[in-house]
Amino acid sequence: MIRASNKVIRYSFSATYVSGLFEHWQKNPQSVPEGWRQYFSEQINGGAGVQGTTSLNPLDHAKQIQLLYRTYYMFRMFFVCGHQLADLDPLNLPNTKEYGRVKGSRPEMTLDSFGFKKEELDIPIYFGNKDQRSFIYPFMEVKEEWTIREIYDRLSQIYTKKYGVEYIHMVSTEQKHWVEQEMDRIAQWKPSKETQTATWQRLARVDLFNEFLKNRFTTSKRFGIEGTDTLIVGLEALVDQCAQNKVEHIIVGMAHRGRLSTLANVFKKPLEIIFAEFQNKYSKEIEESWGNIGDVKYHLGVTRDQQFPDGHHIRMTMLPNPSHLEAVNPVVQGKTRALQDICGNKQNCLGIIIHGDAAMAGQGVVYESLQLENLTGYSNEGVIHVVVNNQIGFTTTPIDSRSGLYCTDVAKAIDVPIIHVNADDPDLVEEIFKIAVRFRQQFKKDIVIDLIGYRRYGHNEQDQPAFTQPQMYEIINKQKPVFQLYDQQLRKNGVITDDFASTEIKKLNNSLETAYKNIQKETFDKVHWVPKPWEKIQQVTKWGKVKDTGVALKDLLELNEKVNHLPAELTVHPQVKRIYEQRKQSIEQGKGIDFGTAEALAFGTLLHEGFSIRLSGQDCERGTFSQRHAVLNDQKKDIKYYPLRNQIPSGGNNRFEVYNSPLSEYGVLGFEYGYSQSNPNVLTIWEGQFGDFANGCQIMIDNFITSGESKWNVPSGLVMMLPHGLDGQGPEHSSGRMERFLQLMDDDPNIVFQMKEQRIKRQILDSNFQVCVCSNPSNYFHSLRRQLRRDFRKPLILFNSKRLLKFSKATSDISLFLEGTRFHRLIPDTHEEIKAPKEIKKFIMTFYRKDKKQKRNDVAIVRVEQLAPFPYDHFRVVAQQYENAEFVFCQEEHQNSGAWQYLEPRIQNVLSLLHQQSKIKHQYLTFCGRRPSASTASGSPTVHKQELEKLLSILFQ
Repeated sequence: MIRASNKVIRYSFSATYVSGLFEHWQKNPQSVPEGWRQYFSEQINGGAGVQGTTSLNPLDHAKQIQLLYRTYYMFRMFFVCGHQLADLDPLNLPNTKEYGRVKGSRPEMTLDSFGFKKEELDIPIYFGNKDQRSFIYPFMEVKEEWTIREIYDRLSQIYTKKYGVEYIHMVSTEQKHWVEQEMDRIAQWKPSKETQTATWQRLARVDLFNEFLKNRFTTSKRFGIEGTDTLIVGLEALVDQCAQNKVEHIIVGMAHRGRLSTLANVFKKPLEIIFAEFQNKYSKEIEESWGNIGDVKYHLGVTRDQQFPDGHHIRMTMLPNPSHLEAVNPVVQGKTRALQDICGNKQNCLGIIIHGDAAMAGQGVVYESLQLENLTGYSNEGVIHVVVNNQIGFTTTPIDSRSGLYCTDVAKAIDVPIIHVNADDPDLVEEIFKIAVRFRQQFKKDIVIDLIGYRRYGHNEQDQPAFTQPQMYEIINKQKPVFQLYDQQLRKNGVITDDFASTEIKKLNNSLETAYKNIQKETFDKVHWVPKPWEKIQQVTKWGKVKDTGVALKDLLELNEKVNHLPAELTVHPQVKRIYEQRKQSIEQGKGIDFGTAEALAFGTLLHEGFSIRLSGQDCERGTFSQRHAVLNDQKKDIKYYPLRNQIPSGGNNRFEVYNSPLSEYGVLGFEYGYSQSNPNVLTIWEGQFGDFANGCQIMIDNFITSGESKWNVPSGLVMMLPHGLDGQGPEHSSGRMERFLQLMDDDPNIVFQMKEQRIKRQILDSNFQVCVCSNPSNYFHSLRRQLRRDFRKPLILFNSKRLLKFSKATSDISLFLEGTRFHRLIPDTHEEIKAPKEIKKFIMTFYRKDKKQKRNDVAIVRVEQLAPFPYDHFRVVAQQYENAEFVFCQEEHQNSGAWQYLEPRIQNVLSLLHQQSKIKHQYLTFCGRRPSASTASGSPTVHKQELEKLLSILFQ
């Protein structure tokens, strides 16, 4: 902008443009805009110029404008590309493509490159006062006139230190200005001696701990933090800042790199426990109660309560997780969201995710998880992401592991700042971690810290990195550890003395030695170090027996009035209105209750009892098959209506939440698994749009849901709903691959349980999860309710039939929902015309309801509703009644799919036992189903129908 006669004209033009306007004005003043007429007239008559001098030649002003334009361009280049000038690499690796940098790829940011001449550098330029300026950088607030040289020197000072910030891609001007102010502050910031002394002590603990592990456990894998040691310094500073901001919960997820150092120094896990894990010393109590011996030491988690001098308290949790990189990310977000919902204040609960550089760029779940952050049903109002950047992934350098300049480029998709920082500057690292907390608390958004260091040893300390990166490791071998560099710096500057340093180091070494000696004692027992327990499971027995999941008729009728009577002011779609009318009518009449109605009854009764419901998945508000309609959209107004929220008791703290998820399976399922960990009084459900959508999240299923309790003693009551069934619609949306889940069951096929209540409970309690296929609405109702009516939690995999959701005959009478009823693991044949059990010739086991009336009355069809753990006790009682029958297992799936391979040995063991006891005539089980196939179903409806008819003809011949 230019000052002229105390007025400001804002510019967005070049010198050529101004010259052209002046020529037009000279010929005809009326041919240019009024502002320019006044400006040219004032200049000719002796108005003030850019520098406050008198000028009669407007072309001189055009030159000044061009100068100002180039200054603005210089600013812009520093904003956009300045981070590339920063001193970020402790190793100063050569400019080779292998390390992600090529000579000449960095922008040229010299005064010459911006077109400034030597004689122009000291010309003062007036930028106006704060009220006049459309653009201002924080440091420019101190005065109104700046020379080109002053601006360039200050920008270079800000952008060429050991940190670089990417923020210009952000939308919010307020947030960008906040970041610019922090960058300007850090450029001149100096830590106090007290702060540096504390940082030295933290860094000393990390260095000595790592050195101790290296020397004492030379053959053990530890995935040490050496090379990015300042991660620990930063995390401890982050916790301190969280205490100042009154954060109450911190949830951390990280991979194995640096995990032991984090547990020891940030979470204060006793050194004795860590050393004992290296020597495989476990107590009997630990083996029986905790179960953490199910995983390696650098996968384990822990919870710690930290008290601060001002009395503030923070509960810090490190989540356990497997070696599958980045898989823990959505789990952190889900658990954090659950705690936020419990606390009622999202800012009091903070999630921290620590990434690896190669994994950040390479793992798709990173993007899936990042995309959750600004969505209503999943937001944590800010997660702090920290990348432990070793500049290598095992043996792969950046040229082969990513296409972008930085491993953090994926984070630009969610409009957050990214701070790159040199890991060999402890003071700067500590301050940037504090900035991250302040940004998150103020703007309720994610922020990313890219901690750039190196990996001093191989991937697992036993590996030889020089095989693949000889140049890099030649440099690393000459590089002094960061503690040595910092120690020399502080001694040289007089911050610490030699006596202080030697005394502190001696104390730290003594504590390590003492801890090591303690584990050698016979009295050592580490049973006291266990995870914090769950929040209290809501007392369920006050509503009757735990296993009885039925509900009084008056309660069902009252619920019916509350949730199926729609407000008159709500404009509901006619088809949806008809569905609700039919639901209301079916409950009133006590018959014809379908799956959608049964689900609503289950949700409503649980809400009435004080539990909460959380359901998420793709299009789950309506339901993929238009069967749910838990959320009604007004047809004229932009409002949503949740009928089931009317069932929450007045003043109740429980919640009913239904969220359409993004088009993600891996990330969203991980989120819901994390959510289910924090509160056992919430029925947490993830619904796949089709059963085969589980394919996209198999890593989460294998490593968390089916094995988390046995590896880490982390219970979960998560429900996975997977629509399943061969309906002639092709292979992709036919099968949820139940065989994969059943293969993951840990129950013993050779144990036949007796018919005793305590044994039934023990069977499920000892299993890792449950797999059910409900063939009628009432059993579906009970399967959902028993998830919360127990005094323990287990994941439940529900394979719901797509066909039966709206099948006219797949309904239940209300009597099957009433008090005294419960979930049936196995349903015998109760057909009116069926012969007595002794006259039955064929006993068919299946897990689907027959659609047509059976023509033969000497064939019994028994439905297995709970596939796993298999109901040995119930099946044994039923099977021995059919002493003359042949036993057949039938499924519509192919022989290498479905439940056959899991059920066959279990059923066969019961039949063999009954045959030995002379209770049945036939002891062998026969299979009836489609032959083995690589694909789950035919793509032709005609072929599908022919296959089905052939199967039925064989079955009932």
